[in-house]
Amino acid sequence: NRQVFDAALAAIPGVAPMPLQATYLAWVDFAGTGMDRDELLHRVEREARIAVNHGPTFGAGGESFLRFNLGMPRSQVTEAVARLQAAFADLQ
Repeated sequence: NRQVFDAALAAIPGVAPMPLQATYLAWVDFAGTGMDRDELLHRVEREARIAVNHGPTFGAGGESFLRFNLGMPRSQVTEAVARLQAAFADLQ
C-alpha cells in the first residue's frame, strides 16, 4: 500500500511523504504546494473525500502536514490516491 501511495503522491508537485517508521500511517508534508491550510483541507477532505488527521493535532510545526491511514485493502488505497491526484490536477 505504501508503494502505491508514494508513487501517486510523487506525481503531485510540492507534496512530500515522510519515510514510514514501521507503521501504516503516512505522514505527508504539503508545504511545497504553497496552499494555505483551508485550501489544502478543502481539496483533500471535500474534493478527494479522504478523511485525514490534521498535523497540528500532533504539535507545533505540523501545520502543513496530514496523516493518512494506509491500513486498508490496496483497491481502496488506489481509489483514494486517484481522487487525491484529481483534486491536485491543476498542480501537475
